[in-house]
Amino acid sequence: MMTKIPTAVHFGAGNIGRGFLGQLYFESNLATVFVDVDTDMVDALNARGSYLLRIVGTKTEDILIRNVRAVHGGSQNEVVEALSHCLIASTAVGANALKHIAPVIAAGVVRRMEIDAPPLNIIICENLAGAGEHLRSLVCGHLTSEQVHYLSVNVGFVQAVVSRMVPIPTAEQRAADLLEVRAEAYKRLPVDAAVVVGELPKIVGFEPVAHFAAHEARKLYTHNCAHAALGYLGFEYGIEYGYDALTDARVRPVLESALSECGQALVRKYGFEDQAAHVAQLLERFENKDLGDTCFRLARDPIRKLAPQDRLVGAARLCESQGSKTAPLARVIASALRFSSSADPSSLQLQTRIAADGLEAVLADVCGIAEDEPLHSEIKDLYLSTTVESP
Repeated sequence: MMTKIPTAVHFGAGNIGRGFLGQLYFESNLATVFVDVDTDMVDALNARGSYLLRIVGTKTEDILIRNVRAVHGGSQNEVVEALSHCLIASTAVGANALKHIAPVIAAGVVRRMEIDAPPLNIIICENLAGAGEHLRSLVCGHLTSEQVHYLSVNVGFVQAVVSRMVPIPTAEQRAADLLEVRAEAYKRLPVDAAVVVGELPKIVGFEPVAHFAAHEARKLYTHNCAHAALGYLGFEYGIEYGYDALTDARVRPVLESALSECGQALVRKYGFEDQAAHVAQLLERFENKDLGDTCFRLARDPIRKLAPQDRLVGAARLCESQGSKTAPLARVIASALRFSSSADPSSLQLQTRIAADGLEAVLADVCGIAEDEPLHSEIKDLYLSTTVESP
């Protein structure tokens, strides 16, 4: 008699789901149940029971990810059944979609309570600070007080730092094979050890870390900050791809200075001993032309990326607090404030607000930088003085 393979339930059969978590589960001898609302994707996964993951970069490798199936998010009973018996669960649906999966997760928790299932950890792979607590709160909103008590003891909402780069497939690639996904080789996934309930299963790539906030900050103020710098500066100079911006003599010095100042601040605050090596590896990964990241994609949605705690202003605040220079980040922020593309509604909204209310008001309202602060003057001077080349 064949032994049934233990399962992982993953919400979101998109790029991170198929291009990252699916691989980690497969290599850990788990079967994966994807939950998604894309009917074509669900049908294709069920028809094939596998998909191709293409690792791209200096060495290309094709991995056939097997033992997969899918359940439509609208089929609550099927999702609850999968959740009631899984070894681990995870999400990568986008922060705004968490509210939509919370009710079915709550129903799954109730079912596990009824059958006295072992503790369950849900790995939260969302680009949102405090995503674990946010999802926990959403789920608790669908439970009774008794069920909330059960959840507090038996369910861990474990936030993760996702750094693997998985490009969005082109229309041509999706037409050729809806399921195939391309990704870089990097496959480390730091997770918050402090909130794990019981014992986390041994899963390839998972790295439970004690001081999760430090790793979260490093991802935001190194990886995301660097990507934003490549996006805004590259777009400003008419460069299409991030990897070309990386080698541009106008962009690279600003990027390196920003990473140096942020890196020093991160080391002072969190004590990272490998920051220089981390940055060197990151820049090497950014050179991967097969990922095809455009400067536009790295730059889009500037209002979100200019928020007070996000990758640019948050990095500048970190530098201020730790005695590092803010000039390189001020240069990138000035570029972000100029970013405008008809293909990005956020950028058009930003330019409308600057035209109507003035730069000073936008710096205060969008970035949380008051007019009497040195950082305000630094950004304003660079915004007004830097020559912009139209793409």
